[in-house]
Amino acid sequence: MFLFKLLYVFTLLTLSFPIFAVDQSVYWEITSPSGKTHFLFGTIHTDDNRVSEFHPEVLRGLKASNTFIMETDEIQDRSILLVKNAFYEKYLDEGDFDRIKDLAYFHTMPLESALQMKPWLLAIIFNSPRPITPFNQDNLLKRKAEDLFMVVQGLETVSEHFSVLDAFEVSDQMTLLATVLKRNEDIKLKDYETLVNAYLTFDPEVILQTDESITSKLVSNEMWKEMQEKLIQARNQLFFKRILELENGNNLFIAVGASHLGGSNGLLNLFKAGGYQIKPLPPLAQ
Repeated sequence: MFLFKLLYVFTLLTLSFPIFAVDQSVYWEITSPSGKTHFLFGTIHTDDNRVSEFHPEVLRGLKASNTFIMETDEIQDRSILLVKNAFYEKYLDEGDFDRIKDLAYFHTMPLESALQMKPWLLAIIFNSPRPITPFNQDNLLKRKAEDLFMVVQGLETVSEHFSVLDAFEVSDQMTLLATVLKRNEDIKLKDYETLVNAYLTFDPEVILQTDESITSKLVSNEMWKEMQEKLIQARNQLFFKRILELENGNNLFIAVGASHLGGSNGLLNLFKAGGYQIKPLPPLAQ
């Protein structure tokens, strides 16, 4: 899901778009106007057991595809995660540093590494009530694709992906981090459970609205409006454009954050407006 994927992040609201009123899912079979079949899976960025067992239909979709598409390419140069110069002491007090030390330990990160990370990225990691592992849902799908010798490709370059939040002023990033540092674990866990439960409705609109509701509480109204545009709306258009470019000669299995599925310019509506037929499939073995 986006960034709070983002890393992930939004109160349950009434459905707004009637195309989802009957059959809901985060996993869809997409048939192009020319008859080519693709698959679209909306992910949640967690290793929670409640979302890690996929329905056999997911494996069928992977086997019917030759290219696995993720949000972004693999990170090759980890320096993109880091700030160029240490500056945290300019913004944080002793209590903040103590909190960073505790959270770095919880997330099994060396303190020195944490203090070299970009503030927005550190905020995302520290906002999770669970240590982040490589066994999240996205990577589980990717590993299945690799086992099937599928081509794996991102819709964004790593630079494009990180530039979205890098574009915010350092002061805004530090405000986000400071807000996260003040949150207690009970609040984080409550938000996490709310998001997972929203995901398990398999309703793209509920997932998007829940994600937005949670994330918007972490930043100012002005910053939230900009994040909403850059992280979801603009990227939905970019994702759709690049999917159309990649589908020539390929059968695609597309795995992107579930928050990119719903909304008036979400991928499901973009596909439907483009003349594609969309069919919901069961995503999880429940």
